[in-house]
Amino acid sequence: MEKNETITILNVPKKNKEELTLNKWDKKLNDYNNYVKEYLKHYKKSLKGNSISLSKYPYFKLKSESLNKKLNKGIKKELLTKKQQTTIFKIRKKIVNTCIN
Repeated sequence: MEKNETITILNVPKKNKEELTLNKWDKKLNDYNNYVKEYLKHYKKSLKGNSISLSKYPYFKLKSESLNKKLNKGIKKELLTKKQQTTIFKIRKKIVNTCIN
C-alpha cells in the first residue's frame, strides 16, 4: 500500500457485530464438542490398550482443554447465551460420566 492510499473502515451495524460474535462462539462450541467426542472415543479405546488411540487421545485432550479455557473466559465475560452455556455444561457432563464409568 502506498502512503497516499486511504483505508476505508466498514461500519458494521451493532446487530451484525452481535451475530458475528455469537457465530464465533458457536464455532468454538462446535469445535469443543467435536474434540471432546474424539477425546472420549480415544480415551475409551486407550483403556482397552489400543496403541493408536494411546497416541491420539492426549492431543484431543489438550485441544479440548484449550477450547474449554476460551469458553470459560467467554462465560466470565458474559459473551455466551444461556443456550450456549447449557451446551457447554452438557458436554462437560459427558466427560465426567465417561471418566467415572
